[in-house]
Amino acid sequence: MWRKLIQPYAVIITIYVFILIWLLSLISLNLHFLNPFSHGIKDYEITDIVYSRMRNEQIKMEDRIVIVNTGQPDRAQIAQMLDRINAAQPKAIGLDVLFSRRKDPAVDSLLLASMIKCENLILASELENYREDIDEFQAISGVDSFFNQYARTGYVNFPSTETRTIRYFSPTENTAEGQAYSFATEIARLYDPDAVEKLLKRGKDLEAIHYTSTANSYIQFEPETILDTTIDLGPLLSGKIVLMGYSSTEGGDCPLLDKFYTPLNPRYTGRTEPDMYGIAIHANIIQMILDGKFINKVPRWLSFALALLCCYFNVLLVDWIEDRYPRIYHPVTRVIQVIELILLFFIISLLFYAFRVKLDFTYGTLGLALYYDVLLSYESFSKRRHQRLINKLPRIFRKEKSE
Repeated sequence: MWRKLIQPYAVIITIYVFILIWLLSLISLNLHFLNPFSHGIKDYEITDIVYSRMRNEQIKMEDRIVIVNTGQPDRAQIAQMLDRINAAQPKAIGLDVLFSRRKDPAVDSLLLASMIKCENLILASELENYREDIDEFQAISGVDSFFNQYARTGYVNFPSTETRTIRYFSPTENTAEGQAYSFATEIARLYDPDAVEKLLKRGKDLEAIHYTSTANSYIQFEPETILDTTIDLGPLLSGKIVLMGYSSTEGGDCPLLDKFYTPLNPRYTGRTEPDMYGIAIHANIIQMILDGKFINKVPRWLSFALALLCCYFNVLLVDWIEDRYPRIYHPVTRVIQVIELILLFFIISLLFYAFRVKLDFTYGTLGLALYYDVLLSYESFSKRRHQRLINKLPRIFRKEKSE
């Protein structure tokens, strides 16, 4: 059995395939006309199709989280809105507006007074000056000390990646001032500390965001509604998480302010316009934490091992087909390649859709696409002395042809 499964020919082809993949990864496509194409590929993952095409289109309202649009940041208006919202006794208030410097002393004092009244307020901040050698951010910015002395802060940064699509968030980060929590994590801690404890026990530096809702899945209020004293906000906001930030439903003066690309974008390739405001992304993260529905990624070493095995056994399969059906060897192999790639797409999609398991099978996909051409090239250009080297291997490694 081992003599049939362990063949030097298949081992060599598999090694060549992954050497080729490695060489291709070193090639940088810097040609100007190829830049849009290369960016589009980087921004795309198979699981994006699950989000944009396979998810349930029926809108399911999330009743624990309410989004309040602050409009263009106006500190006097935000102070009034905070007073009204706080009076409704929500369980947590998250204010995704940066107060990086002081402005009008009278207005700032009014805003500070409103903040002091809110015992469950989380302000937005930003982490800056990351030092990779000590894995630490050197500064927390975005909120002046005049404001943050009476409220907790949470950073709103999303991890930097090569793509423009927001797929991950970091629950905690090390800073020169100690451990810092993300904006969404801090808010979730106020609402359900046990849920956050489960998140932190996972011990992951980065968590993939499980997008379950669009902005339309959350109850949203405009500033005029919040400031309307004829409306009793108690039944609408009591015991809930209230997220305040820019979330215009009508475009407004700055339609792209704090707006990002997400996997929910219906155009999962060639994206032109961001599809979700930052406040809605934070809402999705909070919802994921509270529900405990995290995405589990297959370890990279396991993905690579599966890719190696997949490529190796495909080479064995092709070798077997060539021995027994030489006349239809080429077309059958090409058909098998196409079928396998289609099956691979559905397997990856099913794992993510049904079990929230994310398999990055990039190497495996490239291996399936390249192994047959590498095999043909090897057969065409290999010389007899190479075969003599193979024959020097122990008998168990020798390739045997059927008679």
